[in-house]
Amino acid sequence: MDTSPNPPGGQARTKLDLLYHEVLGEVASLVDRLEAIGHSQDQAQPHIQALTEALHLLPQQLDRHLVATLREVATPIHEQSQHAMQAMLDATGVRLMHLADESAQCARITRQAARRMTIIAMVIGGAAGILGGMLAGLALGQWLVS
Repeated sequence: MDTSPNPPGGQARTKLDLLYHEVLGEVASLVDRLEAIGHSQDQAQPHIQALTEALHLLPQQLDRHLVATLREVATPIHEQSQHAMQAMLDATGVRLMHLADESAQCARITRQAARRMTIIAMVIGGAAGILGGMLAGLALGQWLVS
């Protein structure tokens, strides 16, 4: 059997030779495509490796970014709440001082009124005692004279 793929003149000898040529052409095409894919994979490998490393570092970077963002956001909110609380405390302190002043004034007025009532009660009690003593003296005098 002749091992040359084509006899002189370029014509295939048999249908089997035609099939061999067809299959070999397809196989060569597939081999070329596989080599191209392998080459593309080799070229893509550094990019895939870089992406894998970036994805590995992503949680740590997100954590740092989240902490920094929370600090940036929380600090103004904390300061605003501190200012608001201080303003409320200042307003409450002013109101309490005003209430304490009014309470002290009420206590002074009540003390003065109590002193006056005590003096009035002593004067009335003394006058009543004097009047009662005079009446008792008159009644005793009337009884002794009669």
